[in-house]
Amino acid sequence: MLGAGRFKTAHPGWLTLFAASESGLGSCPRKKVTIKRPFHKIYPPGGSRAPGKYVIGRYVVADEIPKLFREANVLYWAGPLLEFAYNYIDHCIARSTDPPPFTIPQLRFVEAGLALSYSQAPSDSNQKSKGCPPHAGFLLEELISDDNNRNFIKYIHNMDCNPLLNVDEFGYDIAAFLACMQHIQYVKTGGLAFISDYQGACISIFYIDISIEKLCSR
Repeated sequence: MLGAGRFKTAHPGWLTLFAASESGLGSCPRKKVTIKRPFHKIYPPGGSRAPGKYVIGRYVVADEIPKLFREANVLYWAGPLLEFAYNYIDHCIARSTDPPPFTIPQLRFVEAGLALSYSQAPSDSNQKSKGCPPHAGFLLEELISDDNNRNFIKYIHNMDCNPLLNVDEFGYDIAAFLACMQHIQYVKTGGLAFISDYQGACISIFYIDISIEKLCSR
């Protein structure tokens, strides 16, 4: 296991599609990915709820699949929201007579997708006629290189719109820019939505791996 957050565990894996996509996740064989699954904490009966004093419990499929679909849907909408903010910035630059006095960071989210696992054969003829339901689900994300994990930075927490970094810390300019992106998203959607969590690492460009609790709404 690569690690465990508050709601999901992360595991290393590889992805090979029989029909490879033209770009993005699955466009090349044995693509390194992070495999994520939701979990809940099981504490010992009568024991303390101290951090780390629990075992990982899995949800039944009927509860796990909706959680994964909800997470994938948030990831799906996060990309266009980021692109929307960049388009607004480009529009403002095009209307200005002077270029911005700083370099605009070029950021993107990791590629992600939803994978469902099915049984190879139904247990009976009735099940075959109805179709086989999935027996497990996984959220697949492009793996951020292990060589860059030491540079993995939490820029903005999901409970605070202010940068987590101090002005003199490495990555503060990225954090300040992401705070600006949040502001653009919130204002231009009339307060309907903004991305509430940013973290990531620098490879050739910044990969922002998100673990959004929600797209905040009124």
